[in-house]
Amino acid sequence: MARKPGASGIIVLALFFGVITALLLGSYLRKQAEKEKQNWQPVVVAAQDIGSRVKITREMIRVEHYPKELIAEGVFVRPEDVENRMTKDGIKSKEQIRSSALIGEGQSANLSIKIHEGMRAVSIAVDEIKAGGTACQPGDRVDIIASYLEPRTRRELTKMILQNVLVLWVDRGRADANGQGGGASTSMTLEVKPEQTELVKAAERSGTLSVTLRPPSSNEIVPSTGVTAGDLTGGQGFSDQTNVSDRTPIFIVPPANASRQKQELTIIRGSEERTVTP
Repeated sequence: MARKPGASGIIVLALFFGVITALLLGSYLRKQAEKEKQNWQPVVVAAQDIGSRVKITREMIRVEHYPKELIAEGVFVRPEDVENRMTKDGIKSKEQIRSSALIGEGQSANLSIKIHEGMRAVSIAVDEIKAGGTACQPGDRVDIIASYLEPRTRRELTKMILQNVLVLWVDRGRADANGQGGGASTSMTLEVKPEQTELVKAAERSGTLSVTLRPPSSNEIVPSTGVTAGDLTGGQGFSDQTNVSDRTPIFIVPPANASRQKQELTIIRGSEERTVTP
């Protein structure tokens, strides 16, 4: 008569079959996941935190694959569709990038949504030369240079009054009702602190403003004391011969070829020279 397995034998068999079942189930689930992953779709996501009003570069984004049910509406699938676009608000790392989060080049958008919290938009009148040619575009950063008459010394001073300023808008000018104009004059809208708006408008009223374009990676602030006309000539300044004093010394030089029979004198007063006969 065969002996029935004991309780310990039954437990061992149950554990054996349990392990086999778990291994088979795990293998099946992995194969199913890999099969489903092959149908996932590419999505452009942020490779890092991206701030608001920032022009996106290739290094800021990457492509990942997501199941269809986890893909947000209006996301981009190609990196080239995102590059050089500007963000409206900040985008977190690994966040899917949607079209509603960006401002496209040429896209009509209210200028006020581009202004950062606590900042102001101020416009200055510039032409092609003062605006750095036609290269300056919204999203770039510039330094503002003012040329004005220094009230204490009455000398013309050229100085950087603000640096690393964000360009919000560049207006190429518009034609009037008769179709005239448009392009001859240009305005540039800059983002500054509220108290800096007074500085910009005062400098514009006192003299002329121009801008210099900065590279995208530059945040350096350069100390500036300004440049005068005297600095262009090694500190000697430009001589002014228009207001010769009446006390200018008079030099009397007899000419080298003066005749003994007829004497002549050369009188030099300042920059003037004349010959007389006594």
